[in-house]
Amino acid sequence: MGKESRRMNKAVGPQQLFIGPQAEQRESLSRFLQQLLQLVAERREQRFPEDPQWGIGSGSVAAEADSAICLALERLLGLLRREIPTFSPRYLGHMVSDISIPALLGHLAMLFENANLASREAALVASQLETEAINLLADMVGFAPEPVRGHFTSGGTLANFEAVWRARYRQDHWLALGIWLRAHGHSEASLFELAHCGWDFYEDKMTRHGLVDADLAPYSGVLHGGVKVAEQIAASLHDRWPEPVIIVPGNKHYSWPKAANVFGMGVESVWACELDALGRLDPVSLIKLLDKAQRDRRPVMMVVTVAGTTELGMIDPVDQVADILDDRMHHQGLHFWHHIDAAYGGYFCSTLGGHDCVLSDTSRAAFRAFSRASSVTLDPHKLGFVPYACGAFLVPDARSYRVSTIHAPYLENTQDAPFPSWSTTLEGSRAATGASAVWLSAQVLPLTPEGHGAYLNASLGITRELQATIAEVSPVIRLLPCGDTNLICFSVAEAGETLGQANTRTERVISYFRDSPELSVTRTHLGVASYRRLIVSVVDNWGGTIDVDQMTVVRMVVMNPYLESADIKVRIAATLQNCIREAIA
Repeated sequence: MGKESRRMNKAVGPQQLFIGPQAEQRESLSRFLQQLLQLVAERREQRFPEDPQWGIGSGSVAAEADSAICLALERLLGLLRREIPTFSPRYLGHMVSDISIPALLGHLAMLFENANLASREAALVASQLETEAINLLADMVGFAPEPVRGHFTSGGTLANFEAVWRARYRQDHWLALGIWLRAHGHSEASLFELAHCGWDFYEDKMTRHGLVDADLAPYSGVLHGGVKVAEQIAASLHDRWPEPVIIVPGNKHYSWPKAANVFGMGVESVWACELDALGRLDPVSLIKLLDKAQRDRRPVMMVVTVAGTTELGMIDPVDQVADILDDRMHHQGLHFWHHIDAAYGGYFCSTLGGHDCVLSDTSRAAFRAFSRASSVTLDPHKLGFVPYACGAFLVPDARSYRVSTIHAPYLENTQDAPFPSWSTTLEGSRAATGASAVWLSAQVLPLTPEGHGAYLNASLGITRELQATIAEVSPVIRLLPCGDTNLICFSVAEAGETLGQANTRTERVISYFRDSPELSVTRTHLGVASYRRLIVSVVDNWGGTIDVDQMTVVRMVVMNPYLESADIKVRIAATLQNCIREAIA
């Protein structure tokens, strides 16, 4: 967008871009929807005007159909009146908030087309919009849009699965080549080293020995399964099958054990790094696990860092992890796949470069290191204020996007094209609504510090204010050090109480909020096994002891755009104080 547009959008606030907690923008929204419906009707009228019209039946039949639809719609809307009002600034629960008007319009506009991103034959314009929207997200996280590859998914879990699929494809090719080289006397390197050899090494050896994929097929664990290849390795190399592992933070999202299960790896193949005293991945623990994998000859399929943990919203030291993996590549020739699960926090990249960026120095360093990753997961339906379901998967180049070839005779083969298709995505049919919502939203509010980043910066500042408000209520409020993003977590404990007693007090507060119509919050449980350092630090502060295996905390996500209003913020802060005061009484 030009400088003039950027200056204009800098002044655009929640009053213009969101419907409003009391539908304050209903007139503008009505005009936009009328414009949308008018253009949809004109497109259909003008596309093939010479075709005969479709008969809608007699007046009585049409009226009866209208009445049936009206009654069914009234019933649905009546049911939805009881749905949780996530649009309200009183909702401080999970990672969801109101959606922006541009994102809503982009979503609705594509619904009328019912575009299926499985193939450009079914979605010519929608495929182009997906490419452009992926480029916008790539630019935000630091990938160069020109070589970047990626696509939209139904959410972060599927995007994480996409990363595993590609990391597995890459390692399987490298390992199959390594087995061939060893079996034919062309290498004495360990299978661990060969499983991390890198694409340059792979392509050089393939060319030098005149190999094609079919030559390596007998050694592929993906094609034949680990058991059969293990038998071949034992017979020809007198070695054992190098079963791969995935290294994740100790607070691992449920998608990683699920991915191991889906891809046939088993729970034991997911190795968890220890967390530091703030709940972030500990780089020292990562080094120990990498060393252990090398000693045990277990290839590392992927190293995962998280930008915006589900429990506390913390940002792992992505930059330090990238340094560790780069060091092993430069000194040992070992190439590791580094995936960043930024489903929640990835949009904070839009705040970088601004004069008033509220992120800490450590968080900024982590976000600036995104460009060094092998792949990134984003969830625009969280901090992008886009309707569900919309996730995104990004890789920096075509090499990283390579994946197993699947054939379907009725669809165009676009395996080598610069855009995704059924053959390069786990989901076959994919809705184009997420792509169009992200695209239109970014046209109105660019993914820059002056645009989208200004919203997220404001949420960080509001989070700090609400933390201070909560701390003033009572000395029994024990705030957790979760200051990387816009989450607030606290426990409730009297001085000297055990963790079990504190959990009981905290559960009472959570029950109060669950029964109260005033505010919505959530809870989470922090396992002592994973969060030991953090829990020990917090419990020591109130002079307590740890007698149970988890800490229960009140968890609040401060992402609602309407909290930027001073009046609303004051009202919510006062309500929050009153509720907590009554709950702990």
